[in-house]
Amino acid sequence: MSAARVRRAGRSGYTLIEVMAALGVLAIGATGVLALQKATLISNTNARNIAIANNIAMTWAERLRVDALQWNEPRRVPDLDGDTQWLRLTSASPFPAKVTPTPVDALGAPSADVFGTDIHLGDTSEPAFCTHVRFRQFTDPVSGTRLWESLIRAEIRVIWERNGNPIDCTVDPVFVDQHPERFGAVYLTTGVLRNTSEDRR
Repeated sequence: MSAARVRRAGRSGYTLIEVMAALGVLAIGATGVLALQKATLISNTNARNIAIANNIAMTWAERLRVDALQWNEPRRVPDLDGDTQWLRLTSASPFPAKVTPTPVDALGAPSADVFGTDIHLGDTSEPAFCTHVRFRQFTDPVSGTRLWESLIRAEIRVIWERNGNPIDCTVDPVFVDQHPERFGAVYLTTGVLRNTSEDRR
């Protein structure tokens, strides 16, 4: 074998520096892909939480409307405190305080699991979402008298821990207001009308 042929045979293949450079480029590309994957995962989790919280808020809006069917004041006797399950909180809580609705078996609970399903007493699921409600009555800003006796504004807020941990539904709503970096929230406002069918009798 000639010396030229031996030299050519020794040059075929890659040097260690070329291999290391190729691995470096591959590592940089893989790091970018992993960072993108992490950002996508966080975005998907946030979108899922917002979608579930929206569903919970809409469910609570419907619950309050159904609860208002019991608010009918038969024979002109006020029954908001007696017959309703959740609207009675309008008189028990000072305005404009946010309150946590009381759980009522078979009707609804303020805490929900990661799928948005209510957690009732005795259920061992960990709460991922909590509901707060703030009721407002429409009053004249000058005189302070109520403008519409048969209408209540309900502000529904569904919260969750941004870090994905289970949430403590006994947390003070004011504490949630003070820590927006810790809690994610969805807000829904609706009007709740008194059932006026008794008025027509």
